[in-house]
Amino acid sequence: MSQTKAEPATPDKRLSIQQAAFIGVGGMVGAGIFALLGAAGAAGLYPAAGLSDRLAETGQFPPLMARKVGGRASAGLLIQAVACLILAVVFKLDAIASIGSAVALLIFTLITAAHFRVRRETGASVLLLGLAIAASAVVLLTFVFTTLIHEPASIVTLVAIVLLGIGLDFGWKRTRASQASQAQVSASAGEPG
Repeated sequence: MSQTKAEPATPDKRLSIQQAAFIGVGGMVGAGIFALLGAAGAAGLYPAAGLSDRLAETGQFPPLMARKVGGRASAGLLIQAVACLILAVVFKLDAIASIGSAVALLIFTLITAAHFRVRRETGASVLLLGLAIAASAVVLLTFVFTTLIHEPASIVTLVAIVLLGIGLDFGWKRTRASQASQAQVSASAGEPG
């Protein structure tokens, strides 16, 4: 019979053991619940229902995203929760953080670029918008070539997320435009000539 030798407790494990002894099982469960709530907030789950409703109302999202499942839960919230669960199951936490960072930087850059279209209405400085875009782009490129380059699965996922987003947006806008033109044709066909 071979006897396995117990691994020595690392400082992290010793700290967890000491915390558990100090706050008890109830405290550890409570800490876990608070961690989950914090993660849900960080994942954007809290505002997902209202955001989905508003974006569906303005036509940016399909009406499906504003529907209520069982009369209570927002379909947009459930879809986002499923996407978060898939990421959590498929990827390690550091890969999720890398993907999230890259997506956030890309969004900051694109939103600032889009601000050029309404700059006269907002009174934004062209120089500041240009500097903001340059800064975000430099940080994004630096992040890609110093961190993300060592995580091929994260790069593939990031590209897939961006392409999926573009594809869904393109598909929804085509569908919405087609529905609007059909409604216009139906309305004009019903008008007396």
